[in-house]
Amino acid sequence: MHSSLDGPSSYRVEVSGWDSREIFFVEKTMFQWTNSGEKSVGLMSRLREGCVVFVRLIHAFTENANFPVAYRVLSITSCDGDGRGCVRLVQLHPHYESNHEDRSLANVAANGDAPKRMN
Repeated sequence: MHSSLDGPSSYRVEVSGWDSREIFFVEKTMFQWTNSGEKSVGLMSRLREGCVVFVRLIHAFTENANFPVAYRVLSITSCDGDGRGCVRLVQLHPHYESNHEDRSLANVAANGDAPKRMN
């Protein structure tokens, strides 16, 4: 079993999502983060490129860091002799759309008030 931190860029995580057969899975594995910013995990579950998975640190160093983060699968290659696939990931970020009638969520958060509706 791996320790919670195998090196400066390896973290013990829990990965969850839906596999290629659309069956929900949860796996504990190591999250690798290279100096160039590439992120990957080794998984037994078979995934499809482009699918979304959620990664959660198992031993978070702060209380607020123990929530799942969404990632998109970039590619999948053979990783090791144990049958695990090397899954390259890219973090997903929320995309907020707004129109001229509504204030953006960033402005609402900065001002601390909700948008007002005109009747």
